[in-house]
Amino acid sequence: MVRKIQTLLLSHKHIHLRWLKAHVGYLGYECADQLAKEPITEGDPFFLPKPLSYLKYEIRPATLSIWQDNWDNGETGRSTHDIVPTVSNKPVG
Repeated sequence: MVRKIQTLLLSHKHIHLRWLKAHVGYLGYECADQLAKEPITEGDPFFLPKPLSYLKYEIRPATLSIWQDNWDNGETGRSTHDIVPTVSNKPVG
C-alpha cells in the first residue's frame, strides 16, 4: 500500500502532503479524522479477523514446512542439502 501511495505521489506532482494542526476546523481534516474513528468492518479491505501477530504466528510454520518440503524434494542444491538439510529463516554460519 505504501509503495502504491509513493508511486501515485511521484506520478502526480500537483499532490502535496503537508502537516496540519489538528482540530482547528480544517474541513478535510475533520472529515478524515471522523472516517479514521469509524470501526473497521468485515466489508473493509483492511479488516483482519485476527491480529496480524497471530496470523504471522500461524503462517510462519506453514511456510517453513512448504519450504522444507521443496528443499528435501528439489532437484538442485543437493550437495548443499547434504550440508544444510534443514531450512531456517536464521543465518547459517
